[in-house]
Amino acid sequence: MRKLKVLDLFAGGGGFSTGFLQAKENDLRFEIHRALEINDSACDTLRNHIGNARVIQGDITDESIKFEVINSCKDVDVIIGGPPCQTFSLAGPARSGSKEMREKLKDDPRNTLYKHFFELVSLIKPSYVVFENVEGMLSKKTDESNRLNAKQSQVIELVCDELESIGYTTRIEESLTERFQVVNAADLGVPQQRRRIIIFANRFGVDNPRLVSNTSKHRDVKKAIGKLPVRLPKITTNRLENLINIDKILSNYTYCLEVFSGYFRELAENYFDRNEDLVILSKTIETDVQSIKYHNSDKVNHLKDFLERYNRLVQELGINDKDSSDMLISHQSRDHNFRDIIIFILMKEGSNSSKFMNPLSDDYDEFLDELYPYARNKHKDTYVKHSWNKPSNTILAHMEKDGLKFIHPDQPRTFTPYEAQLLQSFPKDYKFFGGRNDQYRQIGNAVPPLLGKVIGEAILKLEFTRKTKIDNMVVNR
Repeated sequence: MRKLKVLDLFAGGGGFSTGFLQAKENDLRFEIHRALEINDSACDTLRNHIGNARVIQGDITDESIKFEVINSCKDVDVIIGGPPCQTFSLAGPARSGSKEMREKLKDDPRNTLYKHFFELVSLIKPSYVVFENVEGMLSKKTDESNRLNAKQSQVIELVCDELESIGYTTRIEESLTERFQVVNAADLGVPQQRRRIIIFANRFGVDNPRLVSNTSKHRDVKKAIGKLPVRLPKITTNRLENLINIDKILSNYTYCLEVFSGYFRELAENYFDRNEDLVILSKTIETDVQSIKYHNSDKVNHLKDFLERYNRLVQELGINDKDSSDMLISHQSRDHNFRDIIIFILMKEGSNSSKFMNPLSDDYDEFLDELYPYARNKHKDTYVKHSWNKPSNTILAHMEKDGLKFIHPDQPRTFTPYEAQLLQSFPKDYKFFGGRNDQYRQIGNAVPPLLGKVIGEAILKLEFTRKTKIDNMVVNR
């Protein structure tokens, strides 16, 4: 078995590397020779999966780190990676913007990361290079034909020109002009809508492979995470009286309590076969609600006591420990406040706050419109509740902040790190190191392993075809 050696730059939590290790073509495979990453937790994750000796931790701009990479990777066959997208939001203005803009960006360290990427490529000279990045390098807008607009193309052409200037071919098969491709990971089997730019480059002067999209490969959220055990959030009670729009809750006190109680009654019915303790929880909540819902005084303290009893009961019943294992250690919900819990419950599956605040939408809800706690002159789609029967929205590193754009289809919480991991197509037993926020960041920034696998298989097929032709030429001489 022949293995192509891979150098993974900006390796993060190892999504790209994991996909390449899964790829195979006849007797060809990949081995991750080295992975370069600066973040502590991500490096711990990488060490756990590819071994300590293969991980180089450090800053790509550091000359000593660069020397270590070059010295240890002289014979690698493939370099993969994508500099953080901030770099490319600056690359265009740095080249073609106003004088003031160029001066402002000149000393921004993010503006040099891509240069170091290409410097390593030019010095190591691998046979193949794969560059991956976000679709909107300059702007998030695309036209209706799903082609990038002219301003974006300038940045992408800059990348292709750079690769060709150091001896690589970026041309794509079946085209005389295309040098990059935009793919949606969902079309390649990842249970997530995730559009990314991919640039293949090789030193052999041959056309690069085209990744073929197929919407029939779409996997929905339910197939990815639908069989996981129930996880319930702890509901925060600290400073409940200061919660934004708590007055809306208190003026609709009975309604909110009945919404909460009714939700858990339905949850117990739907998930009884997986967690019978949900019935105990549901009945206890219902009894508690009946005893406090008509209190007209001191509602905040009554509500606080009620929520603290809920938290204690969830813990005592061990609901969040059911079916637990080392594999599911990261399958735990972050804490949420009561206002958000009510919003999560009342939102329709597949809807968002922009819809429930729009009187012209079928999803409009007057109470939710009143309860919405954020400024309306900015983003209105702060809350997004996913659908069971569709791929998820793009999993983002922003999940470390609040996760409100990633509300579970029928549990009153946002996605756990483990659910995000599966929606990114990481293996079920893949372990991320660091705290919850570190894990969300690594997962959200990763190349989905399944996308990496498809890219890797395309390179292996190209290499196998190229090597076979060479062997045949030798035989026929």
